[in-house]
Amino acid sequence: MSPGAVLLLSAWVDEGALRVRLTATDDLEGPPRPVGVAGDVEGACELVRRWLETVAASG
Repeated sequence: MSPGAVLLLSAWVDEGALRVRLTATDDLEGPPRPVGVAGDVEGACELVRRWLETVAASG
């Protein structure tokens, strides 16, 4: 991953349930790639944690 990695977290409530979608790009000019989806806060936090660990390991 380059130092310009970006993570986009989209969250909304659908019929009372939390929905979270994460996409990322390693190249600020390239297309985003899916990172994952979650249906609760803990799942979303785990996805962000894994992504951040990958970014940290790449440096």
